[in-house]
Amino acid sequence: MNSDRLHGLGSEEIRSGEAVTTRRVARALRAGGPEVIEVAEEELAPLKSGEALVRVEAVGLNHVESLVRSGTYPIRFPFPYGVGVEGAGVVLAVGPEVSVPVGTRVCWTGVPGSCATAVIAQAAMLVPLPDPLTFEAGASLAHAGLTAGGLARHWPLSEGSAAVVWGAAGAVGRLLVATLAERGVEVIGIASGGERLEAVRAAGAALAVDRSAEDVQAAVRAFTGGRGAAAVFDPVGTETYKLSLSLLARRGCLINYGQLSGDLPSVDMKELMTAGSVFVTKYGPGGVEGPSDMAGLIADAVKLAVKRPLTSGVAGRFALDQAADAYRALDSGAHGKVLVIPGGTAL
Repeated sequence: MNSDRLHGLGSEEIRSGEAVTTRRVARALRAGGPEVIEVAEEELAPLKSGEALVRVEAVGLNHVESLVRSGTYPIRFPFPYGVGVEGAGVVLAVGPEVSVPVGTRVCWTGVPGSCATAVIAQAAMLVPLPDPLTFEAGASLAHAGLTAGGLARHWPLSEGSAAVVWGAAGAVGRLLVATLAERGVEVIGIASGGERLEAVRAAGAALAVDRSAEDVQAAVRAFTGGRGAAAVFDPVGTETYKLSLSLLARRGCLINYGQLSGDLPSVDMKELMTAGSVFVTKYGPGGVEGPSDMAGLIADAVKLAVKRPLTSGVAGRFALDQAADAYRALDSGAHGKVLVIPGGTAL
């Protein structure tokens, strides 16, 4: 296939690999909830130097996308824009200065408009997907792996130190547990009970705490000999903020990377002093430096996922025309990854 004359792929032609000029993509028309999303056909530009055209096999949805779409988050896109940033698929064509072979299975995140039948991305952002991992696994690992890898290096943790991970059975949580455990950190994973606790242990946690049935503070203090943890990783926000502070050792750090409970809390510096002269930081996109750094962190996560069971399971699969319903499922707090399968149907 000559990439110089290939402009795009339509929903049917994608499967046969024929050169066409369009793709189908889910777009947010204005600020709001899932109701502002519609699926439309649009032109794809010719490939530029460093770009690759990818057939999208699976799209992973993430909570930050709902925040961006609301129009009130610090990260904003001009409307209308293509939704979705994470996915997995097959390279169909490449532009000049690209070494990725056509036919390579890849996964990625940070590519706006990924909720589509095809996407054009910087080839440097595409990470090869090993054969043992499915496209669904790739679309479940990329964004979480990028976040977990960035978090794990955000605060210096020495081998043998203790760290608490809230939401340890979730997509980011499992990868963060595994990444820290690989570095010799004693990880205390907090999750709800049953199979989710088993998943936390399988990811590498030294201790799994059932937040619905146990005294989290007592469990952490007992495990650390009363000292507390050197770091607490928290995607929840206000609801767990004060408890997270109480889990820290002196001069420990609370790293927030989400706001699942709503607005973030205000930080009282006197409270930080009385908690043990502790630190609080907000992790975000600034913790990663460019496409090569992103790809490296995702590649590390993919390698870990070949060795350990790190995907959080699939909460739902939706066809592209049901993209709005997929985001509704995400916003409802579904346990597991919500996926859009552009070439398939809802399951």
